[in-house]
Amino acid sequence: MILNIKLKNYRSYKDEVIYTLEASSSKAKDFNYFEINDFKVLKTSLMYGANASGKSNIVRAFFELRNLIIKKPAVDDSLLIYDPFKFNKETNTSPVEITIEFLIDSIKYKYVTKIEHKNVLEESLCYYPQKREVVLFERHTETDKNIQKGFLGDKFGKKEITVFKNQLLLSKFGVDEPHEVISDVYLYFKKMYVYNTTNKIHYELLNDKVSEDLLENETLKFKLEKLINYADTKITGININKKGESPERKIDYLWKKSDFYISGVHDLYDGNNLIGTTNLSLLEESVGTQSLFVLGAKIIEALEDGSVLIIDELDTSLHSFITKMIVMLFQDPDINKNRAQLIFTTHDISLLDKDLIRKDQVWITEKSEKGETDLYSLQDFENLREDTSFDKWYLSGKFGGVPQIKSLKEFF
Repeated sequence: MILNIKLKNYRSYKDEVIYTLEASSSKAKDFNYFEINDFKVLKTSLMYGANASGKSNIVRAFFELRNLIIKKPAVDDSLLIYDPFKFNKETNTSPVEITIEFLIDSIKYKYVTKIEHKNVLEESLCYYPQKREVVLFERHTETDKNIQKGFLGDKFGKKEITVFKNQLLLSKFGVDEPHEVISDVYLYFKKMYVYNTTNKIHYELLNDKVSEDLLENETLKFKLEKLINYADTKITGININKKGESPERKIDYLWKKSDFYISGVHDLYDGNNLIGTTNLSLLEESVGTQSLFVLGAKIIEALEDGSVLIIDELDTSLHSFITKMIVMLFQDPDINKNRAQLIFTTHDISLLDKDLIRKDQVWITEKSEKGETDLYSLQDFENLREDTSFDKWYLSGKFGGVPQIKSLKEFF
């Protein structure tokens, strides 16, 4: 489970910010957090803010960090994660710094990276098995050399491991260097899933992955059918057929070039009499249904695996009742038994429901005139009570994070 992520000089985050999922001391809505040893960890966390205020950059940081760990760049490749704050001369060539703290099997871990254009300047991984810090590995950087050295901690014999200057040492423990503790950290990031609902490429690639998984896993297919049906789509089942192999497949609008043909099963009537079923191509279903198809499978997998699901623009094409249903799935103690987490950005004001969420679950992004993003939680408002109408306060601008729209008369 994610405890927090700290960003400095990453995209719109010029100065250091901390986004945390550690719950406050409040006992309000205790079904919204897990108690794990000395930690209280939120099951869900929501980010609000005006367009271009920087909320998606939190999601992007998770995405780029996971990608850099799982997919090692070739020697001397530029690093996509290196995206510093560009609107200040002091920072536009400075390193990006990311620190992430998380739990695996109730033990806290801390992973630190400091990155520039083609170099990993700093990297370390520690854990706290007896509440005391134990170094798992560190690296020493010499920026003028393509090959750098990392070392396991004292407890693990200070073994030397070589790595290219633009690759993470952590990546080695998923392929080349099996290790009883560190390889579990690699797997933790591999199981994490980050999804941008508005990105056409994400959408299509996830569709094919979900389709393949459903063909191989009847249980997953059955659960996804139930989820889609419970969302009142009128779909009673899903049919998936694999098309012929097409190695030159190009990514196109939705699933036109997909390797799979997907259809929803609907009831067929003769007048008022139910006489059977008929199929409707997923391309002809609503965009919301198409979104729920790919997203629903990842939701089910996260709940069953106890993994982290991070979504940009969760409410895209989904009715407010559906987004609320998804949040409730993660917050229900009878459903979320494996410590799964949902982190997402949204513009859906209906989720600011005082009966659904706590103050510490809601985060706001606001961008200054200089292009810098400020990140804060409703927990930071000292006089705000848990039974306050969060939605009304947000819409009235009391929390910030809403667009400041100028008079339209000036425009015309």
